[in-house]
Amino acid sequence: MSKSSRGFTLLEILVVIAIIALIGVFAAVAVNAARSKQRDATRLANIRQLQSALEDHFNEGNTYPAGELLPLGDPTTSACLGLNGFLGDCSSESAVFLRIVPGTYADGLKGDVTCGDPARKAFCYTQRAGGDKYVIHFELENALPSIGLQKGVNCAIADGMQAGVCPEE
Repeated sequence: MSKSSRGFTLLEILVVIAIIALIGVFAAVAVNAARSKQRDATRLANIRQLQSALEDHFNEGNTYPAGELLPLGDPTTSACLGLNGFLGDCSSESAVFLRIVPGTYADGLKGDVTCGDPARKAFCYTQRAGGDKYVIHFELENALPSIGLQKGVNCAIADGMQAGVCPEE
């Protein structure tokens, strides 16, 4: 071969392929992390929406809806929130606080929070103190230290949200 021949050597081609593969791996990791954070943001937005509707229910009826480890968003038991509490259908309700009760996105969750029959990953609602309080157990994929929430089990109450399992009454 003469020195004037043009083209890439095998080593140069392999280096280029390795660099492209490495960039692809980094891109896939970044996309998966972004999706995980987006799912957590949606879960938090749904919890805040539920808390707001529960406060509306309390203001109207002076009590939180009945329920014991109720999987929220279940189409048969908690599809909507009306004056009579969580129901599968609110078409006959005189007041509806939340026409569609959001469930959790199960993707990415380990299953630390489950309820219902059969047990499934869900936002798990329980009325406490004879209707004066409530708790919602929910799970996150990532820790959110800026708002005091951890990866795994967290708790929503009337006063806000906190990391860990909801305290007993």
